[in-house]
Amino acid sequence: MGHDFRYKQFNLHLLFDAQVGGVSYSLSNYKLAEQGKTTLTLPGRYNGIIGKGVIQNPDGSYRPNDVIATDVDGYYRSHYGIDNAEGNTSSTNFLKFREARFDYSLSPRLVKRLGLQRATVGVYGRDLYIWSKWPIFDPEFGTLSGSDIVQGFEIAQFPSTRTFGFNIVIGI
Repeated sequence: MGHDFRYKQFNLHLLFDAQVGGVSYSLSNYKLAEQGKTTLTLPGRYNGIIGKGVIQNPDGSYRPNDVIATDVDGYYRSHYGIDNAEGNTSSTNFLKFREARFDYSLSPRLVKRLGLQRATVGVYGRDLYIWSKWPIFDPEFGTLSGSDIVQGFEIAQFPSTRTFGFNIVIGI
């Protein structure tokens, strides 16, 4: 969804993009969480952790879990390790700020004096921000398998990059 805002000789262009629906598996999240390198693995790191769930009482009833897991490494391996694909499967919904461009068109009188039909200068930025619950870098990824792009499996993705630039448009 793009929007253009004009005022006199100024133009501001904003472009947003969204995706709704879909889930994917993240190998990067599995490896980083397994090694304790994500913020997900901070709780309990120094004092142990009480996991979500219930414990069955001797009479058959249940109570909220109150047992402190002191093997935090084992706890997180069981939640995000290789044996638990669900722990590394996340929504790929996102809203992206794809592009912002700010242009200034030189006045027609100045342009005519320069022997041109039009002249515009501006600055732009692309892939500026992502709002998403995807655990690693960018939920819009493609995993290469030979010459094919496999969807649904993120394997060692690199972070997406932002681009900034300056442009000049001259019409002769």
